[in-house]
Amino acid sequence: MTPPGDPASLLARHLAGETLTTAEWDLLRQSLTSSPEALDVAVDQVVMERLLRHAAVDAGSAAFAGEVTARLGSVRADGEGWSRDVIHHLSRRRWKPWLTAGAAAALALLGFWWLQSPPSAVAGQPVASITGVTSALLLDGTVPQLGTPLPTGHHVRLKSGFAAIRFRQGAEVILEGSADLEITGPNRATLHAGSAVARVPESAHGFTIDGPGGKVVDLGTEFAVRATGRQMDVHVLEGSVEAHPEGQSMIPLGVNGAVRLTENGSAPSETSPLGFLTSLPPPRTTPASWLHWSFDEGTGTSLSATGTGFPAGPATGRMASLPGSTNLPAWTAGIRGTGLSLQGKNDFVQTGFPGISGSSPRTVACWVKVPHDLQPTEGFALVSWGPHDEPGDTWQVSINPWPEDGPAGRLRVGTHEGHVVGITDLRDNQWHHVAAVLYGGQPANVATHVLLYVDGRLEPAAIKTVRSINTNTSSRDAQRVAFGKNSAIRSAWDQWNNAHTFRGLLDEITLCGAALNEAEIRHLMQTGAVLEP
Repeated sequence: MTPPGDPASLLARHLAGETLTTAEWDLLRQSLTSSPEALDVAVDQVVMERLLRHAAVDAGSAAFAGEVTARLGSVRADGEGWSRDVIHHLSRRRWKPWLTAGAAAALALLGFWWLQSPPSAVAGQPVASITGVTSALLLDGTVPQLGTPLPTGHHVRLKSGFAAIRFRQGAEVILEGSADLEITGPNRATLHAGSAVARVPESAHGFTIDGPGGKVVDLGTEFAVRATGRQMDVHVLEGSVEAHPEGQSMIPLGVNGAVRLTENGSAPSETSPLGFLTSLPPPRTTPASWLHWSFDEGTGTSLSATGTGFPAGPATGRMASLPGSTNLPAWTAGIRGTGLSLQGKNDFVQTGFPGISGSSPRTVACWVKVPHDLQPTEGFALVSWGPHDEPGDTWQVSINPWPEDGPAGRLRVGTHEGHVVGITDLRDNQWHHVAAVLYGGQPANVATHVLLYVDGRLEPAAIKTVRSINTNTSSRDAQRVAFGKNSAIRSAWDQWNNAHTFRGLLDEITLCGAALNEAEIRHLMQTGAVLEP
């Protein structure tokens, strides 16, 4: 019989959910760190058990053994000895005794945990740090600083914005405010509230996020969690995870799998992504190309552009009307100098600039005054380009006119069958500075790579849909950059929801070939110029 203080017994108790004392933790940790043989056996068993558990064939078949052997052929050179040992286990069927119900359940929970130190062993020691921030503000009103060490027991209480946290073993968490994330170990955290996305490299397999209703254990993946009250939603973006509801059996989840963990167990959750930001915009280190239309001519029908990096000549705008109409925009007082008044009667501004293509980084910003009584047919669009032929081929910044797509009167970015909508109602007949930022990604998605700003502040999203971004500027049907016109509309006779042109005031439009951060957007708002790094 195994003595109670034996490492194997301590391991079993830990995996069963019991709390070990500090002395027991020390004994267990010492047994695995001081004995390479013991650690090798643990590694062999966990990897083997996972192979068996996820196999789609009978665990006792020769075909299964052959498949595992083939997979092990890709193990790097420094793992050849381990590979031979595993193959030896297969050939000798030495894994059969492990597959008792208790052992299989215990090993399923293990997840390379021995690479971690228990919280009690490293209490107060830095095990993570802040590696990135975007418009982040802590609950105490301060801005989190890059490089800040985070010890076990520390709470990152984010009031707004985003913060990237890297753990000692390599896992990175993108935390979205408002949120409360407690650091509990070099490969573990507890999400008390808010949203987080974890990207886990091979070195950090087994990274765990605890939360209301249970925990999530990584199997080499990218996953998202959202904690609200006494429940936590889990969604797998890549790879797979193990979801562990309190008091229930483990639930394996693959890509696009989702589950809700509650204090009463688990429940199905929608399988569509929850609109999490999966990475932060990279810092800008080189000058950006940009164009700026000041609308300060005050007379005539031509609107010139200034800037650098992009050709200004083709970017010159002209007042226009959709075929079948003769209405033109009118000059009016702007936020600085003169601006444009668009009547929402097929009048708009057309430039010759093709726009920014693909998923390349970009920022579109302008001042806008939206009337109180904006109608559902008058919200499209502030700035737009693209053909509107295929999903994701268009870039269009608008005031959302349709309640079925999200709150009306809010800032919106649409990509044709994909959109993100903010929360601030702009229908107050006052000037507001708005900006939409896409930072490059492969693949870039409107739900995960677009940020909105209103009056120089990051704008939370009320609604996000999933759609890859691949703005088309080269097709025959691609529309050049226009102000005030829905890219889907070709003439005044087009009956597509009658959402032809925008009604309201526009001024100081900037199009930049880089993802500007909040400070840069605020500088643009205040000066009309792009701040160089």
